[in-house]
Amino acid sequence: MSAFFNKDIVVLDVTSSRVTALAGCRKAQSVYDIKVRAERVYDGYSDGAFFDEEQVSEAIFEALSEAAEKSGASPRRVYIGVPGEFVALVNRPVSVTLDRVRRVVDADVDYLVKKGADISEEGYVLIGSSAICYSVDTSEKLFFDVRGMNAGRVSATVSYMLAETSFTSLAESAAKRAGFKEVNFIAAPWAECVAMFEREQRDAAYVLIDVGYLSSSVAVGRGEGLQELKSFSMGGGHVAADIYEVLGVPFELAEEAKELVDLNLSYPDDAVLVSSGEYVIHAAEACEIVRARLEYFAEVVASVIGGEVSPTYVPVYLTGDGFASIRGARTVISEKLGRNVELCAPKVPGFTRPGDSSALSLFVVAEKMSKKSTGSPFKSRFQRR
Repeated sequence: MSAFFNKDIVVLDVTSSRVTALAGCRKAQSVYDIKVRAERVYDGYSDGAFFDEEQVSEAIFEALSEAAEKSGASPRRVYIGVPGEFVALVNRPVSVTLDRVRRVVDADVDYLVKKGADISEEGYVLIGSSAICYSVDTSEKLFFDVRGMNAGRVSATVSYMLAETSFTSLAESAAKRAGFKEVNFIAAPWAECVAMFEREQRDAAYVLIDVGYLSSSVAVGRGEGLQELKSFSMGGGHVAADIYEVLGVPFELAEEAKELVDLNLSYPDDAVLVSSGEYVIHAAEACEIVRARLEYFAEVVASVIGGEVSPTYVPVYLTGDGFASIRGARTVISEKLGRNVELCAPKVPGFTRPGDSSALSLFVVAEKMSKKSTGSPFKSRFQRR
């Protein structure tokens, strides 16, 4: 099939340890044909800045070039996920008065969302907007969607997502070097929220914690928007770094210990977890170090979701590859938060690990966005028909 007739879409996921380009298409309602997965490892970022901009630019270029070449897709349009550390969230109440009491249509909701989009933040660009919930003057209830309802006035709390121009400029330049003419940006934490949870789960608030290698994000979602989004530079790499610093062992050995430790077990003091030459890591010591980091991580999360932001009955989900391999990590975080934390991951064949969540979610969202040529890019997109 020629590139002209190839309808595959291309997305790029940027985490704090690698970039991943996916190319493929949707075959049926929940059946996706991912033809290419191109990955490049790079040094990552911290505190909203890349360690080596030239390196990540080259990684993006190479991954996208490979995805386009191997899939046969025309490098016309690409959707790039913006990590949480490069995203700012602005929530605004917005209202619009209709010409009369009548049925609410798509154009009314489009206008409502766009009405509050006059956001000017130096160093940021608006990349998306999506409503958390709606209300109408003919009812006292809150709604996930109001299209088709009779109303004279429609109101909503809308999430406006902005990306740092330092990220978008770098990523767009690399994508265009790879031949892509049109570059679209999607807030990665938002994509995970709307793609991984059914509409019924999103009618009420929920918390999604995505733990990466050097960075993590905590999103409080509801409806099609986000009530809260915070990111911080802490992840699985910091667990290995703690073992490395405390025990004075090579970093590679510390990484191996992180993968082997099981926090569900009670090790005898002399039990060796891993060794190499003169270096020995005892299991009990490793457990203590890992547990301390996880408890500190949970304290940071608690400062984000505590109090009025997220009551204790709100469900909490954990994803990402940062802690996924640490047996017992979810239990430790649950105990420290005083909440039940569930591990979640995509359910698409070939993409069933927590570390696949951001890339697959971006693909799902981008595929739906690619079908919309006019109007609000987020309207009714994730409703189940």
